[in-house]
Amino acid sequence: MADKDKDSQDNLTPDTPDTPAEEPKKETHKKKKKDPLEDRLEEIETELKEIKDKYLRTLAEAENLKKRTAEEIKRERKYAGMLLADKLIDQLEVFDRSLGVETDDKQFQNFLQGFRMIKDMLYQALASEGVAPLETKVGDVFDPTREHALDTRYEPDKPEHTILEITKKGYLYKDRLLRPAMVIINLNPETKAQTSNEDIDQSVA
Repeated sequence: MADKDKDSQDNLTPDTPDTPAEEPKKETHKKKKKDPLEDRLEEIETELKEIKDKYLRTLAEAENLKKRTAEEIKRERKYAGMLLADKLIDQLEVFDRSLGVETDDKQFQNFLQGFRMIKDMLYQALASEGVAPLETKVGDVFDPTREHALDTRYEPDKPEHTILEITKKGYLYKDRLLRPAMVIINLNPETKAQTSNEDIDQSVA
């Protein structure tokens, strides 16, 4: 009888699993850590790029400096004799004026002729080095970039600002002005006074 009751109780007890049901696992997406070697490689690549840029800039600057230095040396060589030529021209002009003396002495005339030949050879030597006289003529319009006005004079029958007299020749050294021509220009005193007043007004303003 006891066994029968036990069996009936077993039939009434609901079936329950031995272990609790497992809950579904939530999927978690963990961020993958970057490899330290990859980080270091990127740093090295960045550094190499910066070093390359600096190298190329330095190389370009060095090349530009080399070109500028070469141009300066070339220019200095081209105009190296400019100062000496200027001094020689002054001395030669004094020498030339001294040869203009007149004499009836035949022997002295022969000496003068020999000196004139020496003078001509010296001028030719300067010309071979690039020294050339300016083509300044009486009657030309005054050019302040090539001529220096020592004085003014007024001749009404001639245009103003033209050259009346050349007191000293001007010269070029290759493509540079070696010495401006010294000239006297034609200028009306009224024009000169007006120009002076304008200069004073501008300086006061």
